Amino acid sequence: MYHRKNSEIIRLTMERLMTNIEFVQPIGVTQEASTLNFNFSNAWSIYIGNSILLSKKMQEQTFKQFIHLKNKWKDEVSFLSDSSKIESNKAYKEIISFGPIAVPWIIHELKKRNDHWFYALEKITGVNPIKATNRGKVQEMKMDWIEWAKLNNYL
Repeated sequence: MYHRKNSEIIRLTMERLMTNIEFVQPIGVTQEASTLNFNFSNAWSIYIGNSILLSKKMQEQTFKQFIHLKNKWKDEVSFLSDSSKIESNKAYKEIISFGPIAVPWIIHELKKRNDHWFYALEKITGVNPIKATNRGKVQEMKMDWIEWAKLNNYL
């Protein structure tokens, strides 16, 4: 049963992939010499999108990497007070590079403790929901982000 289910997933995935193949004939080359141009990033997205098992596994791996980077970042900046040094830390930048997938994880961390996540959230989302009256007040800033996350379906 398990083998049959996997082969069905592979068959459906290949059918979807084949619909995204473009045939391109280079300029000055005969039809017989035409080449096959395959959009790999699109194909990969389709493959991952069609595979619940793969997308879940990738999300789990990304979450594990997030936890590792978060712990590394905290270890490396725990005694720093300069926000530019905290924000320029390599592990912190890698977390930002995860993009929107990291937002719920960051919000969850922010709910647990007052860490310096505001810059990362703003970089990832492109918004800053912190009210002008709350700037500099960490607890209120945190609540503004949590409220924003709820309104935007991240929680």
